[in-house]
Amino acid sequence: MKNTLYKQKISFPYVSFFVLFFFFISSSSHASDIIKINRGQSEKDIRTNYTYTVLNKALIASIPKYGAFGIEVTGFEVPNHQTLKELVKGEFINVAMALTTDEWEEKSTPIQIPIRRGIFSYRLLAINTAKAEVFNNIHTLEQLKTLTVGVRKSWTTRKVLTKLGFEVADAYSYDSIFAMLDKNRFDYIPRGIHEIYDELEIRKVDLPHLMVEPRLALYIPSPFYMFVSKSTPQIAARLELGLEKMVEDGSLQSLFEQYYGAYIEKADLENRTIIHLGNPLLPSKTPLERKELWHSFSVKAQ
Repeated sequence: MKNTLYKQKISFPYVSFFVLFFFFISSSSHASDIIKINRGQSEKDIRTNYTYTVLNKALIASIPKYGAFGIEVTGFEVPNHQTLKELVKGEFINVAMALTTDEWEEKSTPIQIPIRRGIFSYRLLAINTAKAEVFNNIHTLEQLKTLTVGVRKSWTTRKVLTKLGFEVADAYSYDSIFAMLDKNRFDYIPRGIHEIYDELEIRKVDLPHLMVEPRLALYIPSPFYMFVSKSTPQIAARLELGLEKMVEDGSLQSLFEQYYGAYIEKADLENRTIIHLGNPLLPSKTPLERKELWHSFSVKAQ
């Protein structure tokens, strides 16, 4: 029988549009592949708008070979530190999206196509307005290390910064880290180009002392992949197929530019001082040689 197309609208706080999820369900039975994913990290977390859209389009692209699918979003937040454990079990979630590490690649199936095309490799700094002058005098990695960086305890970035010898202050939730910076508990939070402007805009009334530091950016190579539970290998195969199709036909690049182009322009990396941190946790199998997978950012020659 032919598949029937259903659309469900899911709204997100602070967003003026709807993300459409397409559920392809056979008229005689449920979809053969049910993709189970985690919800965002808070009601103010709008970062999933892009990733859910990419997921949906990759699944649609895989229909000719793999057939019908359904998407289920968990009714509760799975904390960052529990996400990989739940993915391994495959009960509540069987697909997750995260920065890659050797642990993630060993315990689940990575789809080694960076769906954010490397934008998370460049971090801008959220700072307290009272510290603006301090950052005017920061030019090198050694100077930056004299300051305290705030990160969520469960973030992969925390592991990278700790490995590199930074002084780290921990936050235990996505929302609390911004409140702590507003109270000057530490000096800065490194945030992706695609994250920082919305994060501060959403909180400007409640947390009025936050700003984007205007001169600096950090470079930390950080591929962001889809990971699939090893208990659902067909879902991994269809996502890899769908994403490769999106790379080939240019639709992944088009989505990237649609969602993130304005942020890249606003960040103006070409006129910032880029401090290279590196990433000691970057897996050796990262496909850096596949130039078509990565956005080419305009930055100063180092």
